[in-house]
Amino acid sequence: MARNSVKIGIVMLILWIIPFIGLMLAVAGLVLGIVSYGNLKNDMARAGIFLNSLGFGMSLLNLSVSLYLVLSGEVDISSLIEQLNQLE
Repeated sequence: MARNSVKIGIVMLILWIIPFIGLMLAVAGLVLGIVSYGNLKNDMARAGIFLNSLGFGMSLLNLSVSLYLVLSGEVDISSLIEQLNQLE
């Protein structure tokens, strides 16, 4: 389980850009890392916990900044959707 936690942590460090996917992966990786650390107490589990904690924080920061920009009116969602539709 510790090895899977590290694998999820590495993948999640790429996918933190998409906050909801990053948060789900971080929770899954943290659970695997914590469970395996409780059983084995090895460095692989510790690395998985660290990577997933880092990715969880980055995903949470990305989500909070995105929500702030949308709610404060700095970013207009409808204009972004229109620009994406024009690309097609």
